[in-house]
Amino acid sequence: MTTTRWNQRGGALTCALLLAAGCGFVDAPGQPRVVAHRAGAGHYPENSRSAVLSSLHEGYPAIEVDVVLTKDRIPILSHDAWIDAELCTYTLQPNETEARRLPEGSRLPIKDFTLAELQRDYRCGGLGDPAMIGAFKVADRYLTLDELLTALKGSPDTVVQLDVKEHPDYTEPPEIFAEEILARWNAAALPNRFFVTSTRGELLKAFQARQDVETLLIWPAFAADDNTTLVGLVNELKRTVGVQELIQLTRDAGADGIAVAYPVADRAALEAVRKAGLKTAVWTPNTEGQLAAYCRWPLDYLITDYVERAPCR
Repeated sequence: MTTTRWNQRGGALTCALLLAAGCGFVDAPGQPRVVAHRAGAGHYPENSRSAVLSSLHEGYPAIEVDVVLTKDRIPILSHDAWIDAELCTYTLQPNETEARRLPEGSRLPIKDFTLAELQRDYRCGGLGDPAMIGAFKVADRYLTLDELLTALKGSPDTVVQLDVKEHPDYTEPPEIFAEEILARWNAAALPNRFFVTSTRGELLKAFQARQDVETLLIWPAFAADDNTTLVGLVNELKRTVGVQELIQLTRDAGADGIAVAYPVADRAALEAVRKAGLKTAVWTPNTEGQLAAYCRWPLDYLITDYVERAPCR
């Protein structure tokens, strides 16, 4: 979803600091569609072939995947606009017993590599994700959007969330993303419903300029080096005093709705968003207690790494 992984300790601290602002769990009408975050990252490597196929096999109501463009403008699934040095390695060679790690802290932009180069030289998922201790480790090639669309042919009722990772410093501009992704989706002629999400209004407007597609703004937006606790706290405080009003943020982005990080989600604010005729979503609560509570919130989408834990799935 965001450009960095939510720090769970930081998120808990933010939530504790913001209880008075509505971070506590309060019942409200709602029957959200539960979405498998990064195709079910709680069980398999994020955005991987294994995660996608498992989610479809389990019949999850919806899956969310992150999309980036290669040098030859082929959409692939990747949470970041660069090769993740924490989750990916070089391809294991015949004379090696262990795959070589990428330089720590490196950010090799995916747009600098063709699909053939990425699939030949890199594997992701075999190292395990420190944020998802229980997930299987499966080293695999990058999955393309075309491969995802092929897999969806047997699951016509699955809704797809495409979280597009356009970044001014690392990717092609929004118009290129919209052109390439929509062309492939339309060519596949699937019956599945889909919607597009991004932290950037420019990206959402680029999609809507080409096609009548549902879009949601991701909020707050975290940069890769941000202290997520601080950013979440500052944004929530600004919003509660009227500096950032969720309805206006959504409309300024040209979006049909807004997806809010759960540690700063406010029930009353989301009710107001819905009453204004806009879609609502929360990401990514993962415990059974959190999910049981958010299943009763006024949400269109509930995004989680553990779909099976949600009683409203």
